[in-house]
Amino acid sequence: MRKPNIDAYLTVIVTDKDGKVVYRRRYKSRSFVVGFLNALYSDFIANINGAIWPFIGSPNIVVGSGTAKPSITDTGLESQIGNGTGVGQLQYGTDSLTTPVANTSTNTASMTWSKSFTNGSGGNVTVSEVGAYVTVIPQPGGSTATFFILHDLLPSPITLSPNQVLTVVYTITISV
Repeated sequence: MRKPNIDAYLTVIVTDKDGKVVYRRRYKSRSFVVGFLNALYSDFIANINGAIWPFIGSPNIVVGSGTAKPSITDTGLESQIGNGTGVGQLQYGTDSLTTPVANTSTNTASMTWSKSFTNGSGGNVTVSEVGAYVTVIPQPGGSTATFFILHDLLPSPITLSPNQVLTVVYTITISV
């Protein structure tokens, strides 16, 4: 019998200016941080306290150049790379999420969350860490809260040449 679990997998894909894949790796993410539980708690408690249905808004995958090993109490990347075309920056795309899909024959379900980052800086930019934020928005009214929920240090840094695109994909799976 399989043990129930929640897992995340991180896939990083680098394409050149013509869209050709030049690098692709998939890793098991080992870095749900305490913000993941805080986001769930905030969502649950708002519902208990009479909110119609709090919702998660503004998903945000981010990349950085830090090298410190992730910690359970991390609240952000060690060194987030800025959004733009200046020296050392990347142009952040839009986050994309798929609807969760259940497989009843294997008792698993999964969803993907992805974002692309384009190097329009004119120089090389090195990415060594990836993370993700979610914002919980209670309805009606109430204050919003943003939580850092995932933090991964890449086994090997990825250096993006000008015009290369890094696509980060988190696949989150559950099993019973």
